[in-house]
Amino acid sequence: MSVSIIGCGWLGQALAQALMAENVKVLASYQSQQTLTTLQQLNIPATKLTLPITGMSQEQALCFNDIDVDEALFQNDVLVIALPPQLKKGRLDYPLKIQQLVSMAELGATKKIILLNSTAIYNGLVGEVDENTRLDLKAPKVEVLLAAEKAVQVFTKDVCILRLAGLVGPSRHPGKFLQADRLFNNASAQVNLVHQLDVVNIIKKFIEATGNNCSEIYNVVSATKSDRKQYYQVAARAMALPIPKFEPETTANSGKNVQGVKLRKALNYHYQHDDLLLWASSL
Repeated sequence: MSVSIIGCGWLGQALAQALMAENVKVLASYQSQQTLTTLQQLNIPATKLTLPITGMSQEQALCFNDIDVDEALFQNDVLVIALPPQLKKGRLDYPLKIQQLVSMAELGATKKIILLNSTAIYNGLVGEVDENTRLDLKAPKVEVLLAAEKAVQVFTKDVCILRLAGLVGPSRHPGKFLQADRLFNNASAQVNLVHQLDVVNIIKKFIEATGNNCSEIYNVVSATKSDRKQYYQVAARAMALPIPKFEPETTANSGKNVQGVKLRKALNYHYQHDDLLLWASSL
């Protein structure tokens, strides 16, 4: 088995290390010199890929000679796309990047694409949501994230879309983001989180299942039962930080509660960090 990881940041690096520890051939992409330096320190093989590729269209990508891209990225069995959408930076080209990657995967030997998307695709919704819930296309980010999923679903082989909840784990303990002067909102909103270790384990399981020729969407989320206020208070106490303050709410806002039953049943997977309140309080 061989795997290419496009966008090898905090999560991709953990995945690459886990795969390499099991003697899986890995090739990562990088864009900045800073990322390359980190990958070299971790002994993760890497090649440069800058997206989107200027001037590239599906019609132009008839062979790798037409584009300035390392073909080796698309000769491995599995292509894991772990690109940040960068929507907070005002970028709207996330679907274009995915479209270009799919086009190159079709040219190469890729058998399966795993797209790491976000549960932010459920923005604007309230209450329990799952993979079949109708999306609110008027809410921020949703249209762009959905367009990225549609772009990857045209791949003619195996496709797996993982909608990841908010990521926590090594160097991403929530307490580190609790500035003393920050005033939080939506105190009663449900948190939707998942630990890095569980995401890596789940991706590995989908890599092992390559060849099923299916196209499925799965939510990846822990079973943590907590609102924002309780969760951030626990995190703050664990790190001996001031208890965070929240804006007063005129009405209770439960927010969205992302359900991950489909994945648990499909993989018979048991999360190692299913209660992230417990995890946050133990650090």
